[in-house]
Amino acid sequence: MLEILFGSPKEAKWIYSIFRTLCKGYETELYLVNQQCIKIIPKSWDISLEKLVIPGLVQFVIDHKEHQIMLTLLEENYFFLEEEEQQQIIHIAQSIIEGERTEIPRVQQLLPRHDILKDALEEFLRPDLYFSFTSFQKFRLHEYTARLREYVEIAIEEYKLEQDYQNFIQSLRDFLLKRESRMDGISIVHDNGFFVYNPDKQEVSEQELKSYIDHTFVNKHPMYIDSKLLAPLVSIAPKWICLYTNDPFDGMVQTVQNVFQERVRLHNLSDFQFATHQ
Repeated sequence: MLEILFGSPKEAKWIYSIFRTLCKGYETELYLVNQQCIKIIPKSWDISLEKLVIPGLVQFVIDHKEHQIMLTLLEENYFFLEEEEQQQIIHIAQSIIEGERTEIPRVQQLLPRHDILKDALEEFLRPDLYFSFTSFQKFRLHEYTARLREYVEIAIEEYKLEQDYQNFIQSLRDFLLKRESRMDGISIVHDNGFFVYNPDKQEVSEQELKSYIDHTFVNKHPMYIDSKLLAPLVSIAPKWICLYTNDPFDGMVQTVQNVFQERVRLHNLSDFQFATHQ
């Protein structure tokens, strides 16, 4: 028999519901006692542990505890107190946890938190045990909390980078609003590099592009601004841009769209009909 005391009736009902779903097909007696205690009487301890108890508790922690743990870390360890910032950082952390940000090198080195929880439970659980889940979380889940802290730290770094990027984009937009267009429109071809064409369909050389750069603005800019394409584009401030690409998710393509917004018209690379670039 196994008895687990939870911190509130609400928590007990959550885990009871999870256990009821998982125990179908296994001969296990399951009881909710005094609204806060779960009593499990398995026919086979090993099978119930593997198929019911551990998966259920892992799901309970991830679905009902993880968000609050990360929120507490943000508030107490990193002093993020504004709700909007907290939610943005937790959203980034969750996307990292779910494997949506594999481009971040540190993430690939982290053991999945499912495995950490499973190992902690396997080491602790035994037959005829009565324990408080709140105490178990406090004293036995240090490694799991440490792993969440790593995810939160990475998420904070990503959040700050995104904030810097948004500030960077906004400063370029503000500059454009005051800038007089030095060319009505340009076409950009993204094909193993970026190639710029003027309204007369003539390719603009890299040297000519650089001659348009407003160096006063670039030198004052808080972030590095690409001198081959972005700095000339912003300095030219064209009224429209036709951008030909087969990769609309390319970083520079998205930056050009974010800066110039409605001035950009996106086209497939195959739509480009000017003279072939070298």
